[in-house]
Amino acid sequence: MSTEPFPVGSPAQREADRLIVRAEELEVVLPDGHGVGPWSAEIRAGEQVLLLGPSGSGKSTLLRTLAGAIPSHQRGWVRGTVQVDGIDPVSGGVLAVAGRVGYLGQDPSAGVCLPRVDEDVALPLENSAVDARCIGPRVEAALAAVHGEQLAERASSTLSGGELQRVALAAAQVSGPSLLLLDEPTAMLDAPAIRAVRSAVETALATTRPAMILVEHRLDEWAGEQGLEGLPGRTIALDRSGHVIADGPTGQVLDEHAEALREAGCWLPQQFEHDHARPSSGPAPEPPASPEDPVLTMRDATLSRGAVPVLENVDLDVHAGRVLAVVGRNGAGKSTLLGALSRLDAPTAGLIEGGAAGLVFQRPSAQFVADTVREELAASGADDEHVEQMLRTLDLVEQAEQSPHRLSGGQQRRLSVGAMLLTERPVLLADEPGFGLDRAAARTVADLLCAAAREGRAVALSTHDLHLVQSADEVVVLADGTLHGPMPPSRLLADTVLLRRAGLRDATDPEHRPAADARPGSTPDPRSGHPRRGVLARRNPTVLLGLLTALSAVAILLTDPLPLAVLYLLAAAGTMLGCRIGPRALLRAQVPFSLFAAGVLMVNLLSRPGEVLWPDLPVRITREGAVLGTALALRALLIGLGAYAVTRATDPRETMVSLQQHARLPARYAYALLAGRRLLDDLPARWATITRAHRVRLPLHDDGTVPRAGVRTLLRCAFAVLVDAVRSASHLAFALESRGLGEGERTVWRPVALGWGDAVLVISVVACVIAVLLLTA
Repeated sequence: MSTEPFPVGSPAQREADRLIVRAEELEVVLPDGHGVGPWSAEIRAGEQVLLLGPSGSGKSTLLRTLAGAIPSHQRGWVRGTVQVDGIDPVSGGVLAVAGRVGYLGQDPSAGVCLPRVDEDVALPLENSAVDARCIGPRVEAALAAVHGEQLAERASSTLSGGELQRVALAAAQVSGPSLLLLDEPTAMLDAPAIRAVRSAVETALATTRPAMILVEHRLDEWAGEQGLEGLPGRTIALDRSGHVIADGPTGQVLDEHAEALREAGCWLPQQFEHDHARPSSGPAPEPPASPEDPVLTMRDATLSRGAVPVLENVDLDVHAGRVLAVVGRNGAGKSTLLGALSRLDAPTAGLIEGGAAGLVFQRPSAQFVADTVREELAASGADDEHVEQMLRTLDLVEQAEQSPHRLSGGQQRRLSVGAMLLTERPVLLADEPGFGLDRAAARTVADLLCAAAREGRAVALSTHDLHLVQSADEVVVLADGTLHGPMPPSRLLADTVLLRRAGLRDATDPEHRPAADARPGSTPDPRSGHPRRGVLARRNPTVLLGLLTALSAVAILLTDPLPLAVLYLLAAAGTMLGCRIGPRALLRAQVPFSLFAAGVLMVNLLSRPGEVLWPDLPVRITREGAVLGTALALRALLIGLGAYAVTRATDPRETMVSLQQHARLPARYAYALLAGRRLLDDLPARWATITRAHRVRLPLHDDGTVPRAGVRTLLRCAFAVLVDAVRSASHLAFALESRGLGEGERTVWRPVALGWGDAVLVISVVACVIAVLLLTA
């Protein structure tokens, strides 16, 4: 990824000499005492830097400081000085360097803000007040650079991890930033998706020549076939305390400090590795169970995600004393297979029999059920002695009284594995147990899993990591809806074609462009929600919201059931015509409002004083209660019907843009609401993940099946979803500001029209309401 020198004195040479980052004794300390620095360095335009160090050495902290997030979004103490393209990101915050800094993190879902892809990529250009006529071509070019042209109109909620990461990269570099910060951008991706992201970065570097700082554990995967030449030409290496131990040419730094970096816990390129074949716990002995005596079996199974089959005709044996690796591309069905083996998800067809299984989820925080690390381990049913021993094994003694949610990613991963080991179930399943871990943390996790197998448990894990594959006893490959194997790892590693099908190696054809890797079960329809059809869908959203507000005010003032009934019938007819829906669909949509209205009616019928209508009934029903209750019920139905019509007829993005244009709602609030809509879109999936993760922690039935969640479990899940939503909202706030969303001047790429049709609609509705009021007076 090196660059050719420019002629001395040329404009290109002067641009290459431009100073992008200057740091003088920069030191950042977080509230928990961890941090990075002191660091003094200069980085110039076009220069590519690899930031190398073990987990906890402050790599992400340094990148977030350069992006302006510390202390504006994350508490921390900063000493020394730093400037990014002439701006101080510490005092100015994220908005001050937005447009000059492009940031891409390891969690794909945290880098995409808005519900639709092209709108998300366009947001930085709108916030930079780019001419609206230029935004469309620049969005298309940015998506083309990440091989994502086909994603432009897709809903963000339908994208896979690889697609989300490419879209986030397009948004990060669409404004032509001076500095590109990449924080483990491949942590959750398979080999083809890694190549797509790397290729997109190379395109951005060749096009706008920003300076780049890359944090990456998977160096061989990033470098690809180029080997050491595929890595950034300069490396800054940190020790575990965050101090700089080397800064220089990458080959020289790795040559001189390979041993120290390995000892600190860093993964290094293959040519600098000497002892990665098996975990440090040594080779596993012969398994205690023979192949004819599996602990868990799956026969002729069809596994689905939603209504879409993912794997068919699956036959699999999981043996005690053996580690089984499950590999495949993103979306191939690895998590689906582990979910079925854990008995969380019943197969569509086929049979699963055998011992009880514990499942460690890909996101450890989803499974935490206690307030402290010690209590989290104790919640598995282990006695105090075993809990203390596990704390020592996991190297979490000092964190024993901390909240599990405050641990680093590697610590959370170790804790989740340790907690499931303490359940002492005969089968242990782990979904991507090594993702995002440095060498030391990955070694610890691998040692735990192999030790569990030596103790006689069956272990199955999904992974993209060749180090974990090499430490397994057998491996199965998921490709094209079929399970291949089991086979020895050596056979897979020697089969280039099978490695590519497994997503562990990538094709070397530089002209190959990756196809969309949509998640299994996602629909081909690029948009989510109801299709917007009918006359109301062409009306201005602000006008529709204004009419709904006015109609609601009229309904609240009315206490006579007759005008409310007439208005409701007219509104129902208008909704069916304006939204092009039938009476059955309308009735189904009204069910929640009907239940609420029925409750309001019954309360008023039975509680209002006044003239009794039917003295012989066992309950007291008054005329005043019947009249007022009917009016209040009709009021609820009318307002609910109006809200449904407006929701069905309007697009969230057009609504927010229209409120900004015509109701003068500040853009910051409008797009924050729109980003909140993205959180709501993801909420059902988050709830499903967290409830499944908590269920698998419960004591299993005698047949090994997972019980349903009770009230206490559901309450814990609700709290976990709230914590997750707060964390996601924080990430979205940072992403929106990094795109330049502030109070300054901006343009709108696709303004929403306000025309004669809207005036006609307002006049018509007002006339109908006045006529009804006059005729029923």
